Amino acid sequence: MLIQTKPIVGLLLALFFLTALQAGAAPPVAILLDDFENPEAASAWSFSNGAEFPGAAGAFLPSEAGAKEGHMGGELRFDFRQGGNYVAAIRTIPPSLFPKEDAAFALAGVQFDLLLPEGHNVTFRYTDQSGQTLQKPVDCAAGRWDRVIVPFHSWQGHWGGANDGVVHGLPRQIAILINSGKAQTGSLYFDTLTLLAGSPKDLLYHAQYTAYDFSPDEGWGLAAHGPGGSCQLRHNQAHLDFTQGASAITLRPPDTTLLGAIDTIRLRVQGKADGYPVHLALRTHFMTFYKEIGPLQGEGVQELVTDGPPGEGWIWGGGENDGKIHGPLRLGEIRIESNGKKEALDLTLLDLRVDASCMPQNQCLLTASLDESQETPRFRASLQSLAEKPLQGELRWIVRDWDGATLAKGQKAIETPAPGQSRHDFIPLPSLPQGLRFAEAEFQLHIPGQSVAPAQACWLAPWEAEGTDRIEPQSPFGMGVYLCRYGGHPAGLAEMDEAARMARKAGVKWTREDFSWSRLEPRKGEFDFSYYDALIACAKRHGIQVYAILCYWSSWTKPYTAEGLADYLDYVKAIVTRYKEDIHQWEIWNEPNIFFWQGPKEMYAEMLIQSHSLIKSIDPSAEVLGISTSGIDLKFIQHMMDLGTPFDVLTIHPYRRILNDRDFIADLKEASDLVQNADGTKRPVWLTEMGWATFTPHNALRQDFIPTS
Repeated sequence: MLIQTKPIVGLLLALFFLTALQAGAAPPVAILLDDFENPEAASAWSFSNGAEFPGAAGAFLPSEAGAKEGHMGGELRFDFRQGGNYVAAIRTIPPSLFPKEDAAFALAGVQFDLLLPEGHNVTFRYTDQSGQTLQKPVDCAAGRWDRVIVPFHSWQGHWGGANDGVVHGLPRQIAILINSGKAQTGSLYFDTLTLLAGSPKDLLYHAQYTAYDFSPDEGWGLAAHGPGGSCQLRHNQAHLDFTQGASAITLRPPDTTLLGAIDTIRLRVQGKADGYPVHLALRTHFMTFYKEIGPLQGEGVQELVTDGPPGEGWIWGGGENDGKIHGPLRLGEIRIESNGKKEALDLTLLDLRVDASCMPQNQCLLTASLDESQETPRFRASLQSLAEKPLQGELRWIVRDWDGATLAKGQKAIETPAPGQSRHDFIPLPSLPQGLRFAEAEFQLHIPGQSVAPAQACWLAPWEAEGTDRIEPQSPFGMGVYLCRYGGHPAGLAEMDEAARMARKAGVKWTREDFSWSRLEPRKGEFDFSYYDALIACAKRHGIQVYAILCYWSSWTKPYTAEGLADYLDYVKAIVTRYKEDIHQWEIWNEPNIFFWQGPKEMYAEMLIQSHSLIKSIDPSAEVLGISTSGIDLKFIQHMMDLGTPFDVLTIHPYRRILNDRDFIADLKEASDLVQNADGTKRPVWLTEMGWATFTPHNALRQDFIPTS
């Protein structure tokens, strides 16, 4: 049935049906909001300079340059030379656009064509009938026209009105924002905005794939919690020995990303096992979801099925600690608990299958790496797809040196693999000019109807120097080697030693290490120093000085309470007392200005005050590092200064998406001035995490790429 609408001034309306997004799906009704061909269309739009972040300027206007099709499109001009964070084009939507006789009428999302300048991000906003504004980033390519669909769900921010993150009715207005980025001036172009009626779920493409088949080349590991007896994993045959008292045995997967949004997970094993609970852990950014997905019960082929997180039965912890999905999910572990039994199980691990969904234009994932398995290194492009049928496309590549000069380029026709599987395409490292020590390959994948982010990989000439095993605390060269991320078993300690050896060869003289409270004191008053004894010995063997981060809450304490703070100080006292001869720099928590600290900021100040006093009483020569902000958070630093926090060194993590030298130095100076001592002397400022992009995500085809036909 067609929906009847009335024409209104400044609005060109058309109704049509889109092609079904997948087999069996009902085509969503689409309402053309604007294609800018009507000269009066501009009257429905307004411009915002993001006044809450002063300095930005610009304008919105229909223009020929903004036309993807037809004669006209929308142009959002920006000027960030005087500051500001974003500018926006805002579209008011009259109620008469929607059918009044259908109370159940709802919108699934919006579709439009977008031409984004490289080095910038786009944000979409939706203001509902309650006056609440919801927003989310737009996933799109840069430097070329890209058709994007923004579903009206999974919002990442909201304010005003109901302020509950849930859409209340049809939109009063929508807005398209471009954020400050690489260029200070320029334009964002967009065309043919279409509102899609229905449910956001109607927009999704659904697929099923085998994420793991437990083949030897997947790299699974096995670890026992407690005495593991004769536990072993050979190919897909798991021998789980609980006879010696192990409370649980964990299957550890390779660190790979699960494709799509995870709707259902199905684990299949074969064997006899009665009453053994199975727990699943899935990781997203710094947070982990946990769930008991059922017991192994009976014999033969057993299948355990669960919905993906978040949802019923899932608990979470760590990182953002908010129960939301923050980026792709990774399988963390499969843990089988003894349930008090002292038996041995023999299981054949069959597969782990996933039902997933994604936007129709996001069915393909391209990654790149350097393959050194052959005598001559080569670059590898790896393609995964959720598409049920093979998709045809073209893979293009270009290899550049450090200065961006082209060393080689090419292209080839490709076909996507079966859902969840991978195909790999190799290109040899080209002949390199004398003395060249760096080359970077960039891959682009062009498949009609798909928006695929490019992928990069680099080659570095072998580093011949062996470094020195002398401790040199005067050296400013350090990095987060994170020796603490390796296991305490023999294989893990061997990997730790290899990482330290490679860091020594590169000249690293410092490493910043988490001294995990839960690992050091798993139960109140019971300390186990063995792992960190080995870590410090490993670092010293390779001439690397350790400085310690004292974090995060142990599971048995009461976070963000006076009792929890007292327990933390007991942990600090024990650690500093034991390692004061080897470690002289102690950092109190990590990035307490963001989600790593979820209690009152004043309590962090109290933690820093008391920790400083305690550490100085144990080792007066020690340096206490404090505040440790994500970014250069001047407001948080000032707040801590106002609360009288003592520290010897301010640590900051001034990541930059785009590095502008002058702005960066000015920001560092402002932070340094903020933490000067009462006598006018300045405390040191250490950059203990730092990075910036050498390329921008969704990078455009550069001019030296093979042109599109």
